[in-house]
Amino acid sequence: MPRVQYSAQEYCNMHFLYGECGGNASAAAALYRERYPNARHPDYRVFIRVHSCYLEGRIPGRGLGGTSEGRPLLIDAQDIVLNKVAEDSTISVRDIARREGIAKSTVHRILKRRKFHPYHVTRVQTLQPRDFAARVTFCRLMLDKIEEDSEFFDRILWSDES
Repeated sequence: MPRVQYSAQEYCNMHFLYGECGGNASAAAALYRERYPNARHPDYRVFIRVHSCYLEGRIPGRGLGGTSEGRPLLIDAQDIVLNKVAEDSTISVRDIARREGIAKSTVHRILKRRKFHPYHVTRVQTLQPRDFAARVTFCRLMLDKIEEDSEFFDRILWSDES
């Protein structure tokens, strides 16, 4: 039988009443029915599950049996991963996983949920001061070729490849 999903406000009300009843789920369920007569009335076990979720640092209604993707994430793991990325935006998923002892797939899932996308730095060629002499030599050679044959450049296939 699928679990009923409640709103965030309903979960908060349940947890508040659970605490008010000193952790007695049956009493909390009865009080919930009394205070919210027109709302859905959850079973006493829902109050226990809601409290367990909050104790484990999870949000009720998410994760296994809920509407979110995959297993619920521990808030500590999220904080660790996001702090590592904030410290060094070039750090790799593998480095975070290895250093923090968190599964690579978990690190990737956390970043994906926060809309972080992995990227790889691509080094491109740059001109250095030592390249100046070779460039001048090449330009002079090309000028000499044009003087010999005015259609020399028409026979060169140009590309942007190095």
